[in-house]
Amino acid sequence: MTAYQQTHQRTAWLHYEGSDYNGRQIVVDVAEITPGRFTVAALDAEGNEIESDEVEDLDTARRLYGELFRRLTEKPATKPLSGKYAKLRDDLRAALEAGRNAERENPEDGGTCNFDSVALSLPRWQAAKVEQAAKEAGTSCFSWDLFGGRRWVFGPDTRAQGNARTRNAEAMTRALAGMGYQTMDYCQMD
Repeated sequence: MTAYQQTHQRTAWLHYEGSDYNGRQIVVDVAEITPGRFTVAALDAEGNEIESDEVEDLDTARRLYGELFRRLTEKPATKPLSGKYAKLRDDLRAALEAGRNAERENPEDGGTCNFDSVALSLPRWQAAKVEQAAKEAGTSCFSWDLFGGRRWVFGPDTRAQGNARTRNAEAMTRALAGMGYQTMDYCQMD
């Protein structure tokens, strides 16, 4: 029996190789280093220690392994949005509805296939909260660096790919401008 097999004969099922909640590769493992003494450890893909602990019994090792595994692989719950971020979410919902209404009024979808969307200037806003607001509103977003400033681009709620998408995005831009945001059209041909 190899040294690896010996240290893992009672803990082989306490082993995880895969992604953490951010997508980086990790290993979470329990090994019996001496009879009745266990190491619980998490390592990154390069073998660098993320966290480790030594315990005196298998039950404690099992419990620590479970806690470490959950902490590293389960995405932390997001806090409810408040303040300007909750307002952004609600305003995005209203803008998405304005875009859908514009598209329903004129569904013609000829023209150039595009990724037209609305862009907002949100200086010094927290990226994670802007992304959470977009997700809760029912849209996607990405940041766009333009002339030394960051803009956030929010996609319309549409299956259109030409003129109808453009009208939808422009209606969103007008709606958000009317709510007091610094807006601009994001235009990109496919």
